Amino acid sequence: MADFVPDPAQAPVVARAYPVTGTDGGPVLGAVIGDSNYSCPTLRTGVLLADRVPVWRYEFADENAPPLTPMPAPFPLGAPHASELTYLFDLGGRPRAMTPAQHRLADTMLDYWSGFARTGNPNTPNTPPWPPGSVQSLAPDHTVPTNTPPAAHHCPLWNTLP
Repeated sequence: MADFVPDPAQAPVVARAYPVTGTDGGPVLGAVIGDSNYSCPTLRTGVLLADRVPVWRYEFADENAPPLTPMPAPFPLGAPHASELTYLFDLGGRPRAMTPAQHRLADTMLDYWSGFARTGNPNTPNTPPWPPGSVQSLAPDHTVPTNTPPAAHHCPLWNTLP
């Protein structure tokens, strides 16, 4: 845990916030990395930018996305960083084994990204509403604004660590 906090003396604080309840600490490690490196900095940056420009943020939430690499991780990662890329791009011609719901999500994401590139706003007539300032949760079974509070990602902790 000490390798994931700027000040190793803070490792016990982080360990208390992310207890390992079973024998597999992999998902907990994934949460530490996701919260400290992605969720909390993105939320903080979005708040700062929203004072000047409209901000649309997303949370890719398909824990069963096609893997980016042929070698699976030794523990469940949830929806790891960059796993949404297979929904948006042809990555070297590798076939994408996707369910019908995942294909629908890919189409929705492509509409959002294209709409944003075209107009500066991801909303299109073909997509579920994505209010500015919200975090859109993108998963095969739902595409909705999420109100996950920063505390759910332990952002108060990460925002105070040196």
